[in-house]
Amino acid sequence: MTAIALQALAEATGGKLVGESVPLQSLVVDSRQVETGDLFAAICGQHLDGHDFAPQAMARGAAALLTERKLDGVLPQLVVADVTRASGRFGYLKRQAFAGDIVAITGSAGKTTTKNLIAAALEPEGAVHATLGNQNNELGVPMTLAGLTSSHRFGVIEMGAGRPGDIAYLCELARPNVAVCLNASAAHLAYYDSIDAIAATKGEIFQSLGELGVAIMNADQQWLPHWREQAGRARQVTFGLSEAADYRAVQILHKGIKGTEFLFEGPAVSVPVKLKLAGDQHVMNALAAIAVAVELGVAPETAVEGLETVLPIAGRGTLSRRPAGGQVVDDSYNANPAAVKAAIDVLARESGYRLLLLGPMLELGAASDALHREVGRYASEAGIDQLIAVGSEAAPAAEMFGHEALHFADQASLQAGFPALPEEHTIWVKGSRGARLEQTVAWLLAPREESSC
Repeated sequence: MTAIALQALAEATGGKLVGESVPLQSLVVDSRQVETGDLFAAICGQHLDGHDFAPQAMARGAAALLTERKLDGVLPQLVVADVTRASGRFGYLKRQAFAGDIVAITGSAGKTTTKNLIAAALEPEGAVHATLGNQNNELGVPMTLAGLTSSHRFGVIEMGAGRPGDIAYLCELARPNVAVCLNASAAHLAYYDSIDAIAATKGEIFQSLGELGVAIMNADQQWLPHWREQAGRARQVTFGLSEAADYRAVQILHKGIKGTEFLFEGPAVSVPVKLKLAGDQHVMNALAAIAVAVELGVAPETAVEGLETVLPIAGRGTLSRRPAGGQVVDDSYNANPAAVKAAIDVLARESGYRLLLLGPMLELGAASDALHREVGRYASEAGIDQLIAVGSEAAPAAEMFGHEALHFADQASLQAGFPALPEEHTIWVKGSRGARLEQTVAWLLAPREESSC
């Protein structure tokens, strides 16, 4: 593993080194996860102060502490003005020491799944270090970069953008040589003036690429011309359903919730693809992954074999049978209007009774009511049999859906008043992370006596 000297981090941050310089292996913010040689970053959170856990971190083998105030009785430590920003510099130093390729991914929807697809497509060519979960912010990206070692051939880094400038900052740290922009849509609108502003922020991912870099962008999005400008002199590659796309999908065949098939057409090649992921959105994600892998030297057939192994993960489309009949799709991890509509499209193709259980789509600002109404209308027009909305923000979706809709103030009242359903039914659970609808998913899947209508 490539170590970074504490003294080098002190010089990069302007912090005060207390004690001797030591080699640092990785970056950890949870004292329970510390391993020998790690740098423990004492983050001050809303509920906990990492400084209080410094002794535990050292006892577990931390090589040094990164703090915002000098702590007595624990050495060595680097005292800085901002632990989060200093963590970023540590990630940057690890990136500088890494000789492999760095792939950065952003988009309003699909980042985590595409990260998993890219990692699977690249794995046959060499070891991949990828973002854990969705640690894609100003702390998660440095933590991912900190895990890069000389044994890795590729780093695959997911990047989120809650506010303008976020992607530009993360790219300063990661310095990708391949950058992917999946899409732009109404997400985090509370912090942006418009979807155009979101698209511009997503396009920041291309601006750090040099002329030897590769910019991979969605050919079907209206912001393609602007993204091309942001990519500048980098090699520009497109994916999508458009005939003009460099990496294209044709003959798409939907296999219900269990998957999607299509024919991939690329430069002088056609390869059939059988995804274990449902919906057109995952066709696009798979195309982006194939484009990355092929541009980095993986044979198209080999890349496809890799991504065909990828399964849905918890909170992002996992399918489970209910004990008394019916099935539940757990898509509860996050939601924005585009992602909800994609879920509705898949649900609408299912046989049997189809229920959309929708929690709030958060951080939509002044457009929240209108966007919830829009997805309610979309679900009704798609033929969904019933919509259940949970939380005050989601109420407009139920209102627009019509008489078959129900609205509950919270999950407790939902569970108390949950309706009887036909024996063969599909419940698709979708909501923003803050809604914590995984609790209702667990309730739906728990064994108990139920009646059906």
